[in-house]
Amino acid sequence: MKNAPVWLTLPLPDGAVEVVLTRRERKSIGIAIRDGRVELIAHPRVGREQLLAVLRQRQHWIAGHVARQRHALQTRDDWSQVQLFGQPLPLHFIAGQRVRVARAEPGVLVSGVTPHDRDALQNAMSRWLKQQAHAHFPGRLAELAQRCTRAPASLALSSARTRWGSCTSAGVIRLNWRLVQAPPDILDYVVAHELAHLVHMNHSAAFWSETARLFPDWQRARLWLKQHGSTLFRFG
Repeated sequence: MKNAPVWLTLPLPDGAVEVVLTRRERKSIGIAIRDGRVELIAHPRVGREQLLAVLRQRQHWIAGHVARQRHALQTRDDWSQVQLFGQPLPLHFIAGQRVRVARAEPGVLVSGVTPHDRDALQNAMSRWLKQQAHAHFPGRLAELAQRCTRAPASLALSSARTRWGSCTSAGVIRLNWRLVQAPPDILDYVVAHELAHLVHMNHSAAFWSETARLFPDWQRARLWLKQHGSTLFRFG
């Protein structure tokens, strides 16, 4: 879609966005937001006025998604700080022969890596964030598990790119280490979600009821992940 011709420019509160038009055999008109552009997907017989009407009807939705994507791109390209438990911590770079990352109030001290060596910095920060997850996640799981009728068998970290957590029928829970960057209540929601699977290995109404019992504000946290989850993939 990056090289597709611009069909029109749509004005939005946070700045105009380019719209490209893809013609395809389909019954409905689809909208996708990728690469900083809006893509309209419609049948070849759908006219311009109908397409414009859809853009007008969905303008608020489009504006929200474009704003979040732009923010995510800006955050991803900002290598001057790291998020830990939802708080931005500035990175302080010092010379050193050994690559090392450590907390140093009010931020994080990074030695042996320059801010311009993105690959090395990403590897170093990913290792450090995983260490933080290893130290922090077991305590959160243990605390929330006290309210469960079935105890989890074990905990492992996950590096999945499409799932925040998982639970096997044997009770093994996996949590995405990238959640250590999110606000604490977001991690608690994912933990509650997987603990609910210990009782209901599905996404039935009973499952969501159990999730709500463990974490009443689950809907807000779930929405946060949908809107901001992509920002957690800057390192790793």
